[in-house]
Amino acid sequence: MKKQTILCALVSLLAACGGGGGGGGNGGNGSSPDPKPVVPPAPVLASINAADALKKFLGSDLTMTNLESNDGYLGMATLIVSQEFGQPAPFVTNGVSQQAASVKVISLLRSNASGKLLYRNTWKLHLDANMQPIGMALGYADAGYKACMSVTSSNTLPTLSNASGTYFSGVQTSAYVEGFKAGKYANYCDPSATTLTNVEWSVAAGSPNPYFCLSMPGSMSTAKTRMCIPVDAAGTQNNSAWIRLYNPDGSVAIDYKNTALNKPIEQLGTAVDANNYWYGAVWRPLDGYVYQRYQESKFASEQACRDQTTINWKATWDATNIAWMCVNVKST
Repeated sequence: MKKQTILCALVSLLAACGGGGGGGGNGGNGSSPDPKPVVPPAPVLASINAADALKKFLGSDLTMTNLESNDGYLGMATLIVSQEFGQPAPFVTNGVSQQAASVKVISLLRSNASGKLLYRNTWKLHLDANMQPIGMALGYADAGYKACMSVTSSNTLPTLSNASGTYFSGVQTSAYVEGFKAGKYANYCDPSATTLTNVEWSVAAGSPNPYFCLSMPGSMSTAKTRMCIPVDAAGTQNNSAWIRLYNPDGSVAIDYKNTALNKPIEQLGTAVDANNYWYGAVWRPLDGYVYQRYQESKFASEQACRDQTTINWKATWDATNIAWMCVNVKST
């Protein structure tokens, strides 16, 4: 780490300092308001062959590592798409049996800064010969598959689109058994609820290529995980990924991404609320030590702060165990 006077003592960034003394910039009596950033033009969203992108995503064995978190805690994620070996067992929904042609397993492994595995989310898709789902099992936290989703409807994806839609819909339940019933080995999914769950597809802007995305439901939760792979117009992938986790209320929780080959393009709000804004700081997640706060640069949202490129903090601070953290300031 470069030599520099430490600006802050050992503090926690989980609570922002909302008030107090003068500070620099244009605070104070009679000062002009903060200048509003120029709103960037809306990203141009290219059309792709969504049908082929889906087939290539589910039809390939993929392992994408070193997906960096953007929440300031130096976490990493690995996305794995693999084929389950062996003859697929039937998928039985409330007594109705269907034979899968293939079974694809999508796993998202998330670890902390020291490499310790914290979460494993898994979706096991039972697919027919046309790669249409007949059912899905869901697992989490290394507890095996505890939930499943029946399929009440599915859709063929378009060959040219820059939009979004539903891949398939169904009903989730925790009444899932992978084993023997009445002497027959199968995947038993017996939902009794009437609340629908969707698996959605979408196209997201990126550079140099757009992303094809699948949004997967959480296990018995309204939280979602969107997995995006950059593709060209024909749906061909490159070895990169952008993962976004959503909270149950639909807000963004965290991103994991590798931007060496492709970068997401988003248009985020720029109107800063003087009573509710975000700023960034350089800190050490291991013990909460703060090296520098950039309170003079205010952002309209946490996402805008996390993805900012105007402050080149790495030119001043250089170490593998420090990160950019965003702090919310609220006042009344």
